[in-house]
Amino acid sequence: MNRPSKWARMDWPLLVNALALSAIGLLNVYSGTRVHGVPGTALVTKQFVWILLGVGAFFAVFLLSDGFIEETANGFFLAVLLLLVVVLLAGRVRGGAQRWIAMGAFNFQPSEFAKIAVTLALARYFSGTYRYGGIGLREVLPAIGMVLAPFLLVALQPDLGSAGVFLFILAGMAVVACVRWKVLAFFAASAAAAVPVLWFFMKEYQRQRVLTFMNPELDPLGAGYHVIQSKIAVGSGGIIGKGYLHGTQGSLRFLPEQHTDFAFAVFSEEWGFLGSLLLLVLFLLLVYRLFFLTARSQDRFASFACGGIGVFFLTHIVINLAMVCGLFPVVGIPLPFVRTSPPRNRSTASPPSLRRREAATRAPGSRGTPRGTRRGARSGW
Repeated sequence: MNRPSKWARMDWPLLVNALALSAIGLLNVYSGTRVHGVPGTALVTKQFVWILLGVGAFFAVFLLSDGFIEETANGFFLAVLLLLVVVLLAGRVRGGAQRWIAMGAFNFQPSEFAKIAVTLALARYFSGTYRYGGIGLREVLPAIGMVLAPFLLVALQPDLGSAGVFLFILAGMAVVACVRWKVLAFFAASAAAAVPVLWFFMKEYQRQRVLTFMNPELDPLGAGYHVIQSKIAVGSGGIIGKGYLHGTQGSLRFLPEQHTDFAFAVFSEEWGFLGSLLLLVLFLLLVYRLFFLTARSQDRFASFACGGIGVFFLTHIVINLAMVCGLFPVVGIPLPFVRTSPPRNRSTASPPSLRRREAATRAPGSRGTPRGTRRGARSGW
């Protein structure tokens, strides 16, 4: 029997889902970049260009020969590690953090590409060490070393939020790769015990974020400002929202980072509970499809890569939504597709193309502080 063509084996539901989220994100950027009702077309144009580049990257990856991604995973990982070193030596400083590499008019954040590189490198490693009965401690230690390198480099920028994502990816892929439960329990207990120690390595503003997490009113014009204004925006949306382009928290600049880390607050204010629920359903369908492909794929590398990328998206979605709603400290973890930021959106445009490439191998009321008042200067850790 002839093998179906690549186009016949493409995962169309995943493609449609990603395009729908990208379209919603573009509309949200248009709304979130308005200042007193005047849209910021420059960022919208950039966002559209990055979406086109993401679509181009999708087709490029999809048409690659079988096994190319697996064969180049380690090289991609090493290249990204080199970029992380370059960031620390000659990266662009913004808001007290050194996280960006400038290339003319464009800036990109290597830590976002590092998340994908770590996922693919771990998928290749676990696919080579997998055995029935579960992976033991001896096989897990090299994987921890692979994650530790980018974790430390990103934490030094400093960006503890993105650094923490590496740990979630490792934990999720360990479950997907069937690491023995005793090993998982040991490292889970070790991580829990290490949390208090982390306090002594935090910078002062990071500690302030933790202290104001449970009660933002302790510093309403500083560390608690982001969360307070975000909760006002989300709550004022009500059931059906104020209507597209009729939100006030973002347009009047009461809400900081309204088109980046707090883009969901802008969306929730304009579309309300029902619109937010629809967006959440789209995200859940995306993650569900990834784990569905993880279970169905007959190629072990493809299965582990899909599972890891699913964990990547799930981590960003859960943390960002919890952060916007005041259920998690502000750590600067973005909501994929919906916010604007070329470095992040470009890196999240590649995973869908990688997954489709892998799927082809499977078995078939405005309130706030007036402008000019002191606000928390940082949005991320």
